[in-house]
Amino acid sequence: MMKAYIRPDFLKKGDTVAVVAMASALSPQSRQTLYWKEMFESWGLQVKIGKHLYDSAPGDFAGSDQDRAADITEMLLDPEVKALVSFRGGYGSMRTLRALDLELFSQHPKWLVGFSDITVFHAMLQSRGIESILGAMPSTVGEGSAVSEESLRKALFGEIKSYRTAPHAFNHTGSARGRLVGGNLSLIVSCLGTPWQNRLRENSILFIEDVDERMYNLDRMLLTLQQGGTFDRAKAVIIGQFTDTSGEDQWQRKALDLVNEYMAPLDKPVLFGFDCGHEHPNYSLYLGREVSLDITSDGGSIKFL
Repeated sequence: MMKAYIRPDFLKKGDTVAVVAMASALSPQSRQTLYWKEMFESWGLQVKIGKHLYDSAPGDFAGSDQDRAADITEMLLDPEVKALVSFRGGYGSMRTLRALDLELFSQHPKWLVGFSDITVFHAMLQSRGIESILGAMPSTVGEGSAVSEESLRKALFGEIKSYRTAPHAFNHTGSARGRLVGGNLSLIVSCLGTPWQNRLRENSILFIEDVDERMYNLDRMLLTLQQGGTFDRAKAVIIGQFTDTSGEDQWQRKALDLVNEYMAPLDKPVLFGFDCGHEHPNYSLYLGREVSLDITSDGGSIKFL
């Protein structure tokens, strides 16, 4: 039996989303546009902005840990707000969690949206049995992001039922069913030993992606999960985008080749080529949702149950 997860109410036109800074400060370019606000409003949604959204503090944080936590707390307690969207990732999510009353997430379950460093928030929510959305953030929308934006809209409104992917040379054919967990590889590793480490004690399908890593660091993180038994405990693995990896020439292979070296020995379904991560298209995923995964020579199918 799978543990029962809380699924927040999907949005409808007229609902309110809160945009807050959960980690790093906004970039200078992001401060110059409200495209993201217009995007939400074009979907028929109202937008509330955290008081400290535009703050900055040493370390490239969006204000102090306490101020970021205060914005999140205010939006969790606001009955009008139906979803919390992190403006960007970067670094700082675990510091923000440390300053929060985490029981509020269980008392006021709402959709939480983000990826990259926000993987820490998703891990925390999974530890509390709450679904969330791994998807595009305001910092990543704009020119060339129409597919990512539409995927986020569908996720918020409960319209995503399944995905199909093209065949990939590294795929392992087969079928699996389990809880979809994971996110950014470096943050999954960062959660090891914390209360938010997911030990995959129930049937789980692990998703991983990463960006801007050196090959040796990517190897070290994959090795850590391998030696810790994470890949063995997963019922299946989905590989997202691995982009802007440095050191590929020195290692004489690409990042995905290195990832495949850790996937190849696994006797279980492994799906490569799912477009989720730090480039477009960035398709949204319901983390914490039970899914079925089917991989054949014709490609892969992910169905949300």
